[in-house]
Order: sequence, then structure tokens, then C-alpha cells
Amino acid sequence: MVRDLFLRMGTERNYEVLPEVSLLRENEDTYYVGSAVMAHMHLFEESNLSRATYITAQRIFSSKRLHDIGKYPLATSFEVMLSIFRFGDEDGRDALQFALDFICEAIHGDPKKMIYLAPYELGLRDDVLSLGIPSQHVISWSQSLETNLGSGRPTGYYVKMFYPYRHGIIPVGSIGFIETDGKLSVDSAFFLERLSFVREKLPSFYQDQYFYPLTKIVNHHEFFGKLTFCEKNLWINHIRSIVALLADGATFTTKGAGHALKKIIRQLAGTILGQKLPEALGQTLVEAAGQCLSSLGYHQPLDAQQLAGSIVLQIESASRQIMREKNAFVKALRKKKDSMTMEELLQWNSERGLQLDWLERFAMQEEVFLSWPKKETNYKFRNVCYSFSETDRIKDPVQFMIDAEDKRMKGALVRHG
Repeated sequence: MVRDLFLRMGTERNYEVLPEVSLLRENEDTYYVGSAVMAHMHLFEESNLSRATYITAQRIFSSKRLHDIGKYPLATSFEVMLSIFRFGDEDGRDALQFALDFICEAIHGDPKKMIYLAPYELGLRDDVLSLGIPSQHVISWSQSLETNLGSGRPTGYYVKMFYPYRHGIIPVGSIGFIETDGKLSVDSAFFLERLSFVREKLPSFYQDQYFYPLTKIVNHHEFFGKLTFCEKNLWINHIRSIVALLADGATFTTKGAGHALKKIIRQLAGTILGQKLPEALGQTLVEAAGQCLSSLGYHQPLDAQQLAGSIVLQIESASRQIMREKNAFVKALRKKKDSMTMEELLQWNSERGLQLDWLERFAMQEEVFLSWPKKETNYKFRNVCYSFSETDRIKDPVQFMIDAEDKRMKGALVRHG
């Protein structure tokens, strides 16, 4: 529904629809398409400043988010990015107006509640205010967010759009503006799954049609009964991602594009050590993932039995390997009178592929408490602006946005935030 609305609004305003491309990239600097602009970078490289407007719905995959998945409601590795590209604009008003019109219709939202992060550069703050947005809802950080389309490519600035929802605030849109010879080129990103669950007034996208067929199985099947809340979310997300990647031609290899698939498989295997995923359940999960993808607009014929057999085999193999490494770790741990050093734990992590949270869990099972200085994680607005717990309430979204600069920037410019 949101996807169709987006494309319809674009065609009604004379945007040319760009064809969607496969998730896999060949002979490129990255193995997967991680953004809509990445799939159509040639438009920006041609430096054609004549008036032109394009619109696209593009599936994307990012392996950088794998360790956040399950823990945070907005974290997912595979999703659909809705984007407009514009060239030859005099200012940012047309792009911003389209974004506002689309977002408000997509989520049935009140434009007066929208909050913007807008830079002074390129006159973008003034362009946002010209839409009738209350000035108190237009925040300008001292260090503006700079676009980054890749090494050697021109840079610009982002306008970010946010909408207060339930107990938090949802990033709903990102519009990048690049100036060349006095004209603006526009890149943008609107996230289908986020917009849809807000539209449907749901607590997260796990209850929406794009995930729910998997959510229903994982949350109710006895095989997953002992998994934590986060681990169940991991399965829901990862099975959908695996099926999407395999449908686009990815394979289970340790090199290239297959490396991310292997990482996903290991994460799943680490949640069910000592158990084997039943093939019948594997097939049910693949079929459910197919339903999710079909709802998103992808109707590739899937051989559920064959895919499930391959996935089950990969998880079983990874589970056996992790179990061997676990047994070796426990044996080494028992020989130590004191807790292992951080250096030793990092060695088990880098050389044996055992995640630090696994090592902590394995040690606790042996009644050993591992103490090490926890690595400071980068501040990710996406992970703190909306929580699974409604007690984590953001009472003042505008002030939250203002305060986020110090936590996020830490004195350094964040590119492509």
C-alpha cells in the first residue's frame, strides 16, 4: 500500500520510474546494494544538471546492522528504500514538499507534528520553513550532516525528517542535497517497513504484514520456546533476509557476497546450540518469508523445500562448529584459576569466531564471571529514538533531537548519518 502510494504520487508529478535492481552487485566496491542511490549512481556521475526527476522502490541489504538486529525495533538488514532523485533544482523546496506530502499521506500524519533536522547550508533551513513548518520544529545542529556518496564524489547536506510516534520518535525520511554549479541534485530515502507499521498504528514492524507471517511462527512454535525476545526477533529478521538474498542469487560461500550470509547463519546457529532445526519447520519458515516478500512486492518463485534444506544444513554445520569451539573454550576456561584476560577473549573472538556475548554466556554456564571493559558503542540515533519498552518514553521529542547532537557527533562530523 505504501509502496504503491509512493510510486503513484511520483508518476502523477511526472517522475520517471526507475527499474529495481538485484541486491547483488558484480565488479563493484560493495557486494550488495545498500541504498537506492547505490543502485543508480550513474545518474549522479553523469553530472547532467538539466531538469530531471526519478522515483524508485529498491530493496537493500546492509551487513553493518547485523549486531543490532533483534535488540532495537528499527534495526533490520533487509528492507525496501523508497527514493526520489532530482537534478537541476534551484532550491530544495520541490523535493521537501514531495517528501512532506508523501510522508503525511503514507502514515496519516499531521504535518504540524513533523520535526526536521535542517542545515543552514544551501539555504535548506529556510526551504523547510517555507513549507509552513513551525520554527520550533526545525532543528539546526552546529555540525550539519554531510552527504557521502562515495570516495571522489561530490558532497552536500542532509535534511532529516522525524515523526513523534507512541513513546518515541521515528526517522521517516532523509533528503540529501548536493550543489554543483549553482544547481542542486537530490538523493532521498524513505523506509517502507517503518512507514507501514506507523500507518497501521502497530508497536513495531514485527506485527506488520512484511514480517508477521514469520513472527507468528517464531513466537508460537515450541522449537523457539527457550529463545529470548531478542533471539526470536533475530530469527524473524534473518530468515527473511536469507530468503531474499538467496532469491537474488546469493550463495553460501565464505568469500564475496556469501560472507554476509555465513555471518547471518552463524548468528542463528549460536541461539540453538545442541538443537537441529527440523526440515519441516525450515520449510514452513521459508514459505512464511516468501509471504513477507510477496507483500513487499516480490513474487519470485521459490522452491521452499530446496531452500529450506540448504538453510537447515548450513545452520546445522555452523552449530556443530560453534559447539566444538565452545567446548574448547570451556576446557581452557576451567584451566584458568582466574577469569580470562580481555586479550585472550578477543583472541577467541578473532581466531575462533566466537562472539563476545557468547563467551560471556558460556562462562556463566560454568559459573565464571567474565569481567572486561565493555567497548563503547557508537551512538546510533535509530537505536535510541524508539524502544521496544514503552517505559522508555521520550517526553519532549524536540529537546531529544537537540540533545542528540552532543551524543552522536562527539565533536566530529558524521557523514551519511
